Amino acid sequence: MKYTPAALTDEHIHQLKEIEQHLSAAAGEELILVAYTGQPNDPEHSDSRRNHR
Repeated sequence: MKYTPAALTDEHIHQLKEIEQHLSAAAGEELILVAYTGQPNDPEHSDSRRNHR
């Protein structure tokens, strides 16, 4: 699969950072969340979306 970083607003980034902090505290180690989106022209991406509907 091919992925590209998701287009995020400043508010989305702020929310992700807060979630990272909470999850890191709960896990007892630093975690990093990564936001990405599949490429629309990727056949695997289309199959994956179809299977999750």
